[in-house]
Amino acid sequence: MYLLASAFLVPCAVLVQTAPPGPALAPASIPATSPPDTVTAPRESGAARALLTGSTLVDRYRSAEVEALLARPDVRSVKDGSRDAGRLAAMRLERETEVVRASMRELCRTGLANDASKEARAQALETLRTLRGPVELREALVALEGNANTPDLLARDREVCRALLLALAEDESFGQPALVQLGVTAGERVRNDALAALPPRISPDAEREVARHLAGDRELFVNRAAGIAGAHAGAGLIPSLIAAQSTPPRQKRGDEAWIALGKSTSYIAGVVPVVGDASGAFQPIPGTIFEGSVLRIMESVVVIYRTEVYYSLRRVVERETGQPAPPFGWDQRLWTRWYEQDFPRLAAAAAARRSHEEVLSSTRSEPDAVGVER
Repeated sequence: MYLLASAFLVPCAVLVQTAPPGPALAPASIPATSPPDTVTAPRESGAARALLTGSTLVDRYRSAEVEALLARPDVRSVKDGSRDAGRLAAMRLERETEVVRASMRELCRTGLANDASKEARAQALETLRTLRGPVELREALVALEGNANTPDLLARDREVCRALLLALAEDESFGQPALVQLGVTAGERVRNDALAALPPRISPDAEREVARHLAGDRELFVNRAAGIAGAHAGAGLIPSLIAAQSTPPRQKRGDEAWIALGKSTSYIAGVVPVVGDASGAFQPIPGTIFEGSVLRIMESVVVIYRTEVYYSLRRVVERETGQPAPPFGWDQRLWTRWYEQDFPRLAAAAAARRSHEEVLSSTRSEPDAVGVER
């Protein structure tokens, strides 16, 4: 058994004390062996230090759980070009997500609880406004929306909601698309606050989120996305708005509905004899005659024309070209041809006019020595 255990031992230096206790002896320093393609650190790694340096959230809310996660060894390098490089990046992202998630839990526990002090709450709100990056913003959004065990602070606490929305508005890759998502699908109060936090011109990633909702099949979400496009989007959403003006024709077969217009008249259709003791009678059987017409709908083609999308399209076109929108109605074919052939020229002319106006507005005339303006 001793021989079997010794086969798995790693060579190391052993210090044996054979004399009575005396002055402390320094152990021999022998570098530990590591795999040739990795380097590990027993304490905070470079990635952990970078996370601490760049994150106000992690720096301020370091619970015991956060400390344990930061102290966990981290692999800092792998062979270049190997498949382990992608796995290493995923592991580091997972670790960063765990650290940020734990810090968010600590922020909610100490700064946003009902019994939190004014100073703790003010610091928590200020920290929410300074969140940056997809990881922090995503975890904050998940934590504040709540679940079965935690309250929905976005819906319940307006100060918390507005602090997070301001941070989302500063991030173009994740934050602004998240604002669009909230502006389309959230409840009324959160949705209005999200729409108010959107910048005048949203990022390309946010425009793609708007286009995704415009291509959906839920009419309420399509109309809300069109409203965002009309107020905050640029020319890149014009093709999506053109396509979303109306739905493709949907044909239905079979009986679908009927409409009857007329009047009914009752009459005696027959009688039933009834015989008793030394007596007899007849029980009448009533009938009904219908006079009028019946409209029976057996097959139909349904097309939905979305007026909200149409007017949003006109607003975007007029804003980008500086001219009235063409009178094409809901004709997608005419709109598409105009966008491909005429819109580039009109948009370029509008951009040149705006540039010329900016130059003129920045030019200032000053009088010369003899009082003549130059």
